[in-house]
Amino acid sequence: MNFTCDEKWPGFAEFDLFLIEETSNWPLVVTDGNSSDVVFTPYENNVEAILEPDSINVKVDPKQSSDGEIQQISISFRLITRSEALEQLLEQYANKPCVGLGKLNNDFKKLYGTELEPLYMNYEINDGTKPDGEAYTLVNIKGETRKRPVYYTPVL
Repeated sequence: MNFTCDEKWPGFAEFDLFLIEETSNWPLVVTDGNSSDVVFTPYENNVEAILEPDSINVKVDPKQSSDGEIQQISISFRLITRSEALEQLLEQYANKPCVGLGKLNNDFKKLYGTELEPLYMNYEINDGTKPDGEAYTLVNIKGETRKRPVYYTPVL
């Protein structure tokens, strides 16, 4: 075997969350090769939220179980935007089956969760304690899948 390495930037640049009902055309078994078959049709909304820079944390921990290997997925990030509209939008997505599409800083995209093995999102609001203190909304997304997250390469 021969390996070469071009340095790639670590970490995530973006993360999109979709309710399962905002997706369609799922293959029976999702792979790197067919993940682009999944169609994303997000609901329109006029809510903008700013991510705290470098706050997207994605962990995929493989665990052995009696059924084989299970991938435990845990994703979190902080939103520094706080508004009534944002809280209402987050409430619409909270504890509902969803999938995530993460874009790494090297422009690769990965699909987290599937139609049959969705993820679930919840959030915590930290309003801070003083005017010049830190305030944010912490978004947590978790779930388990039988396979690792797949690469998502849309067909152009």
